[in-house]
Amino acid sequence: MKTVSIILIVPAVLLTAWLATRPLRRESAPAGAVVQVTQGRIEIWTTIDGYMESRRVHQIMSQLGGPATIVELIPDGTHVAEGEAVVRFDTAQLEREVLRLDRDHTLAREDMSSLMNARLPMELRDIEARLASARETLADELQAMDDDRTLVSDGLISEKDLKSQDARVQAARTAVKSLEQQADLTQKYLHPSTIERARATMASAAQELDLSRRQLSNCVIRTSVSGVVGYKPLVVGGEFRTARVGDTVFKNQPFMTISDMTNLVMYCEVPEAELTRFTPGCGALIVPVAFPDLEISGSVETISSIARTSPGSSGNQKSFGVQMRIDQSDPRLRSGMSAQARVLSYTRANAVLIPRSAVTWEGRTAWCQVKQGAGFQRTMVVTGMADERHYEVINGLEPGTLLLAQ
Repeated sequence: MKTVSIILIVPAVLLTAWLATRPLRRESAPAGAVVQVTQGRIEIWTTIDGYMESRRVHQIMSQLGGPATIVELIPDGTHVAEGEAVVRFDTAQLEREVLRLDRDHTLAREDMSSLMNARLPMELRDIEARLASARETLADELQAMDDDRTLVSDGLISEKDLKSQDARVQAARTAVKSLEQQADLTQKYLHPSTIERARATMASAAQELDLSRRQLSNCVIRTSVSGVVGYKPLVVGGEFRTARVGDTVFKNQPFMTISDMTNLVMYCEVPEAELTRFTPGCGALIVPVAFPDLEISGSVETISSIARTSPGSSGNQKSFGVQMRIDQSDPRLRSGMSAQARVLSYTRANAVLIPRSAVTWEGRTAWCQVKQGAGFQRTMVVTGMADERHYEVINGLEPGTLLLAQ
């Protein structure tokens, strides 16, 4: 019997020592143990998967009117500064177009100058000269008419000759009136209209030249932000791949991005059932999948106001897009990296806490066995939020109360 006692006691002593030296585990107290209602901080963390993206992503695309052939590309992954050239397109055709339009604009400008300084003044002076000559002719014919009247009264010429002279006077008067009208219409309408047409032609030539020069300047794309270069796959010649030198791209077709990696956010899809755990301002700890040792602080920024169907799920499973701010950057981070976030959905500093092992449920009602004298009394409690080890007590128990683990 002594030998048996030694064998039983030694393992018991060793077990007690081993438990004393072990770190505290998060498991509930065993059934029948007495536990205590405490007061302390409760934190509810929710884990969600997503990906990181730059808040400022500058899309690179051609702004040329037609197809553009790439002749130079900056390598993928290069860090560029604001204003640095990242793409160059072939300029041969546009350079020829600029030369042609420059010539057209010069001709239009010279045509306008000659019109204003030579042709129109000469035309007006010609009309004025003919008008002056017609007025002199009219004056001569009127004087001749007066002389003929005298000669008729003296019987030197006939009335028929007088009528012929009157016809010449009327013809001269008509010529004067026609030239006066021509001079008036030329000054009021014809010359202003000609000048406006010439101005419009010159302005149109200037606009086309300016547009062509801007198109030529668009053959070099410079980034408006500092960041990291990334290529976007697109369909080129029947292949779905990234762009290369020699490829042709079209206007407003994004083929490159510049991501500002100093200002990152995390995007994730939150199931509809868990939406109440995410509110703007909630703290978060974000860990990139590629670097599990890197933990970055952040917080929930915005939550989409419209539910959408999650990819690969049935139409009844909805989710909401959530954007989180990332407070720090790291040189290892890349745009599009997968990440996992632990969001602090709920926290309370001085919560009344009850161990999970002390609670039993009947439907949605929570019950506890509360220490009363030498025994225990079944008591209903109202619980709130819960973490892995505790429920928050809203009503029914006070700190220090002893309970029986179930």
